[in-house]
Amino acid sequence: MRKVKHFTGYGTVMMGRVKDSSCTLHVRVEGNHECGIEKDDEWLLYCWIVRRFDKNVPNYHDWYLSHPVINIYSGIKGDTDTCDYCFTY
Repeated sequence: MRKVKHFTGYGTVMMGRVKDSSCTLHVRVEGNHECGIEKDDEWLLYCWIVRRFDKNVPNYHDWYLSHPVINIYSGIKGDTDTCDYCFTY
């Protein structure tokens, strides 16, 4: 897990890759932020997560045309919000 800037542009959260053979990329985000950590906008997730963890990902247009499947699982671990993003493309 490493500290990264929140998708709104201010504040930080912890983010790390999870080993998972059921999807292409599985990333866990943990932290408390007033804007939350769950987001379902494909462009924002591509910019915020996918490009950060998959250096071989094509540009957004080609990635989007591959019809990526994004599964989002959110919950609370102790007193910290957690959100798992599973990308299949």
